[in-house]
Order: sequence, then structure tokens, then C-alpha cells
Amino acid sequence: MNAPVHPSPDLPRRLFTTQDVFRMVEAGVMQEDENVELIGGELVVMAAKKNDHEIFKSALLEWLVKGKADDQRVGVETTLYLAEMLFVEPDLMLYPRTIKPQDLAGGDLTLLIEVSDDSLSRDLGLKASIYADHGVRDYWVVDVEARRVIVHRDPTDEGYRSARSFEADAEVAALLAPELAMRLSSLLD
Repeated sequence: MNAPVHPSPDLPRRLFTTQDVFRMVEAGVMQEDENVELIGGELVVMAAKKNDHEIFKSALLEWLVKGKADDQRVGVETTLYLAEMLFVEPDLMLYPRTIKPQDLAGGDLTLLIEVSDDSLSRDLGLKASIYADHGVRDYWVVDVEARRVIVHRDPTDEGYRSARSFEADAEVAALLAPELAMRLSSLLD
């Protein structure tokens, strides 16, 4: 078996736009259901989801659906187009029913949740930076392994001013929908 080849960072790259990705799907170069994100114009293949990831995501989805207001919609791995060369697929998001998913901006979101196992460093680093840059006011990272929720609030161009960790037994509530409160440990019983 050959070792993977890693391109030199100084080689020129072809960066893509969201429109390029749409055209690749239309031409059959990519499948519509391929699990990718477009970050800074580069296609990033997403890792396969593990069992614990799916269990946590399902429990959070049930909690959101049961507790959300009627004027809110829950998105599950919904593509969020944030810029010409940037789209992501957060695990869960809550947003106003009056806005179509393709028209959402970061500041429109009531709550955005990433469920993390192997992706923890990326969700706390790159993704947190992206979401802060685009004005997501309430970003939660659910750390599957440590059984905790890291809540990011007060976005700026340089990241979030506030990041607070809540252990599984601590109550955490959504900033823009305080009626949505939960204990992670209760969701997993």
C-alpha cells in the first residue's frame, strides 16, 4: 500500500465557489448527497458519523422539536451558505420559520449545534471562528466523549468573547430561546 501524497502548501490551488459546486453536481462530477463542506473555497470531506454521535444528535433533535416555538424550524445537517466560497452543514440549527434555508445568515440563527467526537478540535477552532465571523450568536459544541456542552456567545471578527463549558448535569439554556433549557444527562437517559 502506498503512503498518501500530501500536496505542498505552496502549490497553486483551484478554489471553488458554491456555484461551482452546484454545477459539479448538475454535471454528475459530484453526487448531491456527498458529505462535504466548502471552507475558504476548498472542498472538505466530512468524516463518517459514529454511533455515539448519532445517539447524541437524535436526543438533541427530539429536545429541540419538543421545545421549540411554533415560529421556529429545526434544521438537521442543513446546508448553511455563509459566503460565496463557504458553506457548512451543522448538525442541528434552529431558525425562524419565515426564512428559507438558502437565505439564512449567521445572525438569523436562534441556535446552532455541532455534535463532536473526532471533530472536536475542528468544531472548537475552525468552525467556531467561521460561526463567530458570520454572527452566530449562540453556538454549542456537544462533546460526545467528555459528555459536556461548550457554549459560545458574543461573536466578534476575532472569535467568540465567551466560551463556557457545562458538564452533563448542569442546565444550559438557549440564549435567544431561554425556554429551551436542558441537561445533557437527562437527554441520554
